[in-house]
Amino acid sequence: MTKLRELLKLVSSVHWRQLMATAFVVGLVLLTSSIDNANLKPSTKAYLNNMIERGETGRPVTTRQWKAENERLEGQPAKRVKRIANESADAVEEMAEIYPGNAKSVLPGMSNDTLEKDD
Repeated sequence: MTKLRELLKLVSSVHWRQLMATAFVVGLVLLTSSIDNANLKPSTKAYLNNMIERGETGRPVTTRQWKAENERLEGQPAKRVKRIANESADAVEEMAEIYPGNAKSVLPGMSNDTLEKDD
């Protein structure tokens, strides 16, 4: 019984708020720290660079690109609506390119007609 009291006393003496705050700060630092790209594979670097380049010529990819585009079109609602429509069309087109391959890999019965059908 005394060991239980000692354990409860130890647990109650821990400053949980300070412990949680420290854990939060450590987690925040780990999540927001930048990635050391020296250790990345060349294919990963090429993919990331390609993604960033596409954002500059097509739809924005990064938050900075979105904000810059919004600031540039501020006070021009017609151009802003046109931009949104174009970007939405591009996104739907990309999804249409990706969807068939994803559907076939998720539902292999579609390609060989072995998938059960509803009556």
